[in-house]
Amino acid sequence: QRRVRGAMEIDPNSIPNIKEVTPTKLQINDAYKHYQSLGSPKYILAPMVEQSELSFRMLTRKYGCDMAYTPMFDSYKFLTESSYRSSVFTTCPEDRPLVVQFCGNDPQVLVSAAKIVQTQCDAIDINLGCPQHMAKKCKFGAFLLDKEHWPLLKQIVSTMSQELSIPVFCKIRILKNIEDTIQLALLLQNAGCKLLVVHGRTRKQKGRCPGPANLEHIRQIKKALCIPVISNGNIRIFSDIRLNLEATGCD
Repeated sequence: QRRVRGAMEIDPNSIPNIKEVTPTKLQINDAYKHYQSLGSPKYILAPMVEQSELSFRMLTRKYGCDMAYTPMFDSYKFLTESSYRSSVFTTCPEDRPLVVQFCGNDPQVLVSAAKIVQTQCDAIDINLGCPQHMAKKCKFGAFLLDKEHWPLLKQIVSTMSQELSIPVFCKIRILKNIEDTIQLALLLQNAGCKLLVVHGRTRKQKGRCPGPANLEHIRQIKKALCIPVISNGNIRIFSDIRLNLEATGCD
């Protein structure tokens, strides 16, 4: 599997002291300037496999969706297989603001895949939340959140931020304890992530009955960061959005 090249060769002792690194004022201003240029979206369609394709995105926009994500795309297949690319990605001028989400663990593959669509969307999102077996097998999604992979995550985000013409977002799940999750979130922010989506469940909370999302956990992450933070989880009916925003303080 080419996508897993190098993923298991990271020295955990090389993890930097994240708390000693802070983003510059310019980085913070750029993050919020971009978020505001999109209309400061609050009602956002999540990336859902076999759900958030163009027709569904346009339907949700009709009923007030402020920004939409594509489903998760395999960065290696998107780059190397034109048939895959044409079958999974379609858009139109009205399909904006749009975030295209990729999974993978090779910085250059992710960059090259993202460059194909960077003129047709408003940001590229890195999937760091998928908990499924394939993500474990191929080392992407939530299985890159373990500390041994943090240097790789830093490399991925910083490389994409430097080489793409549009901002890089990340979508994560929470870790077992809040301290580690905040440290991870700071790493992503300091590497160049311009917006962080936090799914308030661990990677073990999946399936039909995953249990409630931890909104207090999300609130603490929002408080620790200087970039826009979007809360994901516990939205069952429209009024849950207001309750979620009040509980988390998220953007």
